[in-house]
Amino acid sequence: MAGLLDWDVAIYCVNEAGRLRGCLASVAAALAGSAARISVILNGSTDESITIAREAAGSGAPVAIFSIATADKSNAMNQFYYNIRAPARAYAGVDGYVEVGPESFRAMQAHLQNNPHALAVTGVALNGRTMKLATEPTLRKGGQLHGPLHALRPEFLDRMVARGIRQPFGLYCGDGLLCSMAAHDLDPIGTRWDDTRVQGVAEATYEIPALSLFKPRDLQRQYRREIRQMRGRIENAAIKSIIYTGGYEALPASSFEMARMYLAAHKLPPAPVSRRLFQLLAVRSVDRGGMPAPERLLARAV
Repeated sequence: MAGLLDWDVAIYCVNEAGRLRGCLASVAAALAGSAARISVILNGSTDESITIAREAAGSGAPVAIFSIATADKSNAMNQFYYNIRAPARAYAGVDGYVEVGPESFRAMQAHLQNNPHALAVTGVALNGRTMKLATEPTLRKGGQLHGPLHALRPEFLDRMVARGIRQPFGLYCGDGLLCSMAAHDLDPIGTRWDDTRVQGVAEATYEIPALSLFKPRDLQRQYRREIRQMRGRIENAAIKSIIYTGGYEALPASSFEMARMYLAAHKLPPAPVSRRLFQLLAVRSVDRGGMPAPERLLARAV
């Protein structure tokens, strides 16, 4: 893997041992023929994910494994951008619970080459009611970035890192913030949002696991997701109150600190009656949230 890679693909994974094997196999197959590295970032994983990643590496897949003590995707993204990524022509992010389509990386690479204005491209879901609803506007209009599968230009990341712009720790809507950074070309004050800087690619696809009402873990996952989504609405409002006056550099290190400061000065965002309980639980999670010790945020090669 000496020299410039075609791809460095970050797979973000927290306790996805039941799905990581399929994810790794699909990513490796989609990268066949490319000079690539798959950077498996296990953030806070306590299951057998590391064993599965080692098996993939042992089978010949170009896998590098990194471990972070604390489970937090936004911090894992920062670690990839600042400390992990190898020199490459493009960088991708994949969630460890999805399986990507065989043409995904070739299609995203071609789209970046043919559309120099785009700073980021994103895949679309083949299943999942909510995700499928986003497919048409993603492909027609742009301006949406999906966390399960997306790709970024290296020049965009290089400028971000040079300015010290980071995702706040604990942020639920980190993929949305990344989309905002690309759509504003890292300048939310002087550059208007441009949907065409973040474009959807129809041939870049992914499948998400279906949740079951009969599986306790899936019910717990959906329960936590409802709370995080309500917290995300608070975070989005807080981000807008910061970046359009101070830029992305003004974002604090902690999303919990950011949300607390916002709630001290503003009312809660409106929420349907059916989701008020989740909103209250989200506020409680904001009140209780804090930053871990710095060493628990660092990625270490396994």
